[in-house]
Amino acid sequence: MKSFGRATAALGILIAGIFMSGCMWGNHQSTTPYNPLGETNAPIVVGPVTNIDLTAYTIQVGDSITATFADVTGINPITDTIKDDGTLTLIYNEKFQAAGKTVGALQEEIHARYVPAYFKYLTVTITLPARFFTVSGEVRNPNRFAYVGRTTLSQAITIAGGFTDFAKKTNIQLTHANGRQQRVDYKQALRDSAFDPEIYPGDQIYVEKRFW
Repeated sequence: MKSFGRATAALGILIAGIFMSGCMWGNHQSTTPYNPLGETNAPIVVGPVTNIDLTAYTIQVGDSITATFADVTGINPITDTIKDDGTLTLIYNEKFQAAGKTVGALQEEIHARYVPAYFKYLTVTITLPARFFTVSGEVRNPNRFAYVGRTTLSQAITIAGGFTDFAKKTNIQLTHANGRQQRVDYKQALRDSAFDPEIYPGDQIYVEKRFW
């Protein structure tokens, strides 16, 4: 009986030690900021992005766009940045109000301005440089995704396939392209859109793993 008692006590001490070390490790994890740029345990899978329709993207001030003119000869593509007043100037010094319009709407407006005033036939294509945001960690499809317009953190999680069963939803790290970091409670974001931050090209979202 004494041997059994000593064995039971030793087992209890061992279990308590494991429990305490686990708690300490978990606490350490929660207080150490995650740096997505230096993380090696949450690999980001970078693959081709297909079937992206940019015609619905709303153009913003500062966007760099390229206008290509087909079905005409002697006109090279024009690349320009949307000015502070939201305008874009193209061939024959024609100025267009671009900011606030979708790519598709701007293409139609450019076509209407030049045909038939300047050309009999013309196909206008507006393109933007590829821009991405990243979602990694405990999501079902960690990856880099094309930014095609206004996107919030909760929407980005959905785009990444949603959470895994082990996701820590209450402490998601968002690192903006300028290095600024913030923590987001996903459940709170769903309850109140004021806590669902907008993400931008170059932003990185990391979902930690919970341990209970």
